[in-house]
Amino acid sequence: MSNSHCSVVPKYYQQILALVFAVQEINKNSNLLPNVTLGFHIFDSYFSERMTYWATLELLSTHYRFVPNYQCDKQKNLMAVVGGLDFEISLHMAAILGVYKIPQLTYGSFAPEDAGESQSTPFYRMVPNEAHQYTGIVELLLHFEWTWVGLFALDSESGEKFMEILQTLLFQRGICLAFSERTPKGSYFEEYYDMIPQWLQAYHDIAESKANAVIVYGEAKSFCFLQLWLAAGGAENVTSMEKVWIMSAHLDFSAVAFQMSQAMQPFHGSICFTVHSKEVQGFKTLLRSLNPFMAGEDGFLQQFWLQTFYCFFSKSSTEFSEPCTGLEKLDSLPSSGFEMSMTGHSYSIYNAVYVVAHALHDAMYRSRAKDRGIVRRWRPQLQKLQPWQLHPLLRSISFNNSAGEEVSFNENQELETGFDITNLVTFPNNSFIKTKVGWMNLDAPLGKEFSINEDKMVWHRSFQQVPPPSLCNKKCPPGSSRK
Repeated sequence: MSNSHCSVVPKYYQQILALVFAVQEINKNSNLLPNVTLGFHIFDSYFSERMTYWATLELLSTHYRFVPNYQCDKQKNLMAVVGGLDFEISLHMAAILGVYKIPQLTYGSFAPEDAGESQSTPFYRMVPNEAHQYTGIVELLLHFEWTWVGLFALDSESGEKFMEILQTLLFQRGICLAFSERTPKGSYFEEYYDMIPQWLQAYHDIAESKANAVIVYGEAKSFCFLQLWLAAGGAENVTSMEKVWIMSAHLDFSAVAFQMSQAMQPFHGSICFTVHSKEVQGFKTLLRSLNPFMAGEDGFLQQFWLQTFYCFFSKSSTEFSEPCTGLEKLDSLPSSGFEMSMTGHSYSIYNAVYVVAHALHDAMYRSRAKDRGIVRRWRPQLQKLQPWQLHPLLRSISFNNSAGEEVSFNENQELETGFDITNLVTFPNNSFIKTKVGWMNLDAPLGKEFSINEDKMVWHRSFQQVPPPSLCNKKCPPGSSRK
């Protein structure tokens, strides 16, 4: 893959590894699903509606035979589906999965207005309701007295809803929009290059704006466009863009090939709402043990390796000059290439696998209670279990994961958690760290729903005043008034 592209496989590889890691842990655990081996299939939506429908139908077909509703493969017993990352993809999947009442555990965020629509589908949301994020953004702006702000929202149905809801909340709290822009939604990363020239005037206008706080809502690819746009504006020698970027939880910072070649410095000091995560013991050990020459059945590893380390495995390859040795280390990469800490989306996937495993385990014990002492019947009875029978077990699921956190759903089938608020600190080698500086959780005790620790905050180096003001008019000095 060319350096000028945003690569796709590495971007999601940590999420793939989180799923694999969870399955491996469960299969080794004699106390959870004993004598049962979990398996999985991984499909890519390619950001395409057509491919999403195709992949979902493929799940319902016999292996290597695309014939939905025809199952002769006894080893393929689909019980649940984890996905997708964004709302539109999840709805496309649910259009088919809902017919069969197959549980679907999503790890993308959803707007409150979509809750009613998703209740008719088998959604179990491994992330909090997006109402937490809307409220958190408003509380953050009020905390820093930012009342004149900008807004970027993806040009999509979800972006339209985000803009509509947030504008209403901002107006109610006395916060005004200096500008609002709709970022393009391309099917392929190359399309963004063609869109950049028409955005250069917008770059100049926004750079000159007094609004130093800019809210950005988008999907995984939106950050790629934002980097392209800022790089193009900087290349034109126009006014430098010095803003506090307030990122929604949907944005992702790991597109590897493109982002490793682009400066992360414009985003130094950004404030990010992120899906809650916690380090899972053993996951970093797995990452450090990866070897492309011992990939086994992992069809992603070598492709990930060559895109990440710019090396090749075949002498016929001329794109990269150096051969892959297998001695390359992931923790030597800048964070823009690969994050060693488990991300929020990876943590959600990890928990989703365990949710399904615990539901299946509960189903096994219920079968055992009906026929005590006949352990050999556990597995046949589990094989006869139908996906729709998992729903009551999933709704009542409650357990502590290996990170010591409780996993359970509320009455709306949403994970009972909130959003972390993190501060992005960048370095010259394009590496970065995300420091947790607060949280937003509407389910927290009264008065503790929102928290921010200013002492931990790092701001962009160009600001002469911190926190930087984001006001329509400067404040009057004490004892004076504005005419």
